[in-house]
Amino acid sequence: MMICICRRLNETAVREAVRAGANCPDTVQAHHGCQFNCGKCKPAMAEVVACEQQRQTSELPLVAAE
Repeated sequence: MMICICRRLNETAVREAVRAGANCPDTVQAHHGCQFNCGKCKPAMAEVVACEQQRQTSELPLVAAE
């Protein structure tokens, strides 16, 4: 699904940026070497960022406490 029409960033590109360390829409854009144009995609992008961060957190291995 296309998230940012102005910069041609789809959901896969947003998730890739989060896996590389992006933690908000601005850092997603920076990861891809661009900046917001109209900004209408920020809410949708923030939602994808949050979902990907939650998915990553749920995949962390459990470690026994000592």
